[in-house]
Amino acid sequence: MTLRIAIIAAAVTVAAAFSARAAPSPKRAVAVLEFRGGSTAVPDIARRAATLLRKLTSLRIIDADDARAAGAEHIDADVAQCAGEPRCVAAIGRRLGADEVLLVGVSEFGDVILTLQRVDVRRRAVVARVAEALARDASPDDDDVSDYLRRVMPRSDFLRYGTIRIAANVAGARVFVGGMPRGTTPVPPIRVRAPGRYDIEVRMPGYAAFRASVEVPPDAAVQVHAALEPTSRAWYQKWWVAAIAGTVAAGAVTAAVLLSRDEPTTVPADVRAFELRF
Repeated sequence: MTLRIAIIAAAVTVAAAFSARAAPSPKRAVAVLEFRGGSTAVPDIARRAATLLRKLTSLRIIDADDARAAGAEHIDADVAQCAGEPRCVAAIGRRLGADEVLLVGVSEFGDVILTLQRVDVRRRAVVARVAEALARDASPDDDDVSDYLRRVMPRSDFLRYGTIRIAANVAGARVFVGGMPRGTTPVPPIRVRAPGRYDIEVRMPGYAAFRASVEVPPDAAVQVHAALEPTSRAWYQKWWVAAIAGTVAAGAVTAAVLLSRDEPTTVPADVRAFELRF
């Protein structure tokens, strides 16, 4: 227990020192590698960590399989030879084209000691470290591994964004996203937290309001085409009248109910999502 407290205290000290620095790029390349000190506990932990980082962040992740595919056939032996020494680990990261190496270590001192340390390739130094003492037969689930990652990686890595691009057929219309005013058309691309669902409204005096709700994926853009219809347009010229008229043959009761409703103010949205490239 004393060893565990000492390791964790050291980790907190390193992490606190690094937190004062500017947040690194959320799209940097991070190599996730594994070093084992003669332990077979928590198998595939580095691969699981890499998978979760791909899911939870916008980082470009390089795992051991990627390294081998790129020609580093002896990556496991190279990491083992470093024995956790930061300069040696940084040299491996540099060869892989990474900005950082997340070194996942597994060793045993009575309990299983799981460590995660971030090695800055340019500085050739450890910039953050966490450690956890586990039972010999422990099997951390994805929530546990995610917690370890959130403790060692910058908080900003887990803030992901997408973009909403709104194009309207009328200039000067007021745009609202999530109930908040975002200017008038034409509006520049709107950056939002992702993944998330956002209600969009475009208003212009003399036009029926456009409303839509869109899902915004991380690192992607959603294109919304807001087609505003003049409210002064004769009722028999509107597109929904044709749809109502088509129901008359099937039953006059249905048509009568539709005609008795308030004039529609929601226009269908043409929503397109595509990957953003940087």
